[in-house]
Amino acid sequence: MLRSIYCLALLVLANLCFAQSSPNSNYVYFTQGQTPDPWHWVLADPGNWWMPVEDTGGQSGKGKVSLASAEDKDFPGAISLKWKKSDDWGSVTLSGGMLDLSKFEHAAELVIALRVNSKVPSTVNVKMACGEGCEAEVNVADNLKNMKRGQWMALPIALDCFSASGVDLSKINWPFSIGTAGKLELDIVEVSLAPMAEGEEGCVPNS
Repeated sequence: MLRSIYCLALLVLANLCFAQSSPNSNYVYFTQGQTPDPWHWVLADPGNWWMPVEDTGGQSGKGKVSLASAEDKDFPGAISLKWKKSDDWGSVTLSGGMLDLSKFEHAAELVIALRVNSKVPSTVNVKMACGEGCEAEVNVADNLKNMKRGQWMALPIALDCFSASGVDLSKINWPFSIGTAGKLELDIVEVSLAPMAEGEEGCVPNS
């Protein structure tokens, strides 16, 4: 199961640790306005299912989803993601490298530090992928609906939630993708891997 949403203060403390050196791209995929090499943003909708964009922003082929600066004074590197109202599916993905996360299957979680700025549609999927036909997704719509609008929070998803649905954690090339066919506005300040809190269990209890 998804763990409860917790305060962004944990993320801020983590950022202080990275302030002295460049983030390790094996564990940090986006932070403080930058995607560490080899990661980059890709936007997708039926107009173009693979449109790489810079951290500074852009929009998908049919304009379903856009990426821009969130213009937040506390987190100036945050990005704003907006999905327009339409029947099209649109997604925002971090791609570009290859990761072996298998040894962390029952010990770590993907953490998305975000702020929800709109109503949330019934389906908002967060996906990990490991090549064509090798992917798994988790619908986080209910979690986003439970967040206070306009407040920075962190959403953790245990890695075994993805592996239990068929993704091969030993060859991840999309550590994060988020998509919906609905209308949605949210900001993201960091996407990273973090140790699972002591005493917590993922989707598959490790006995």
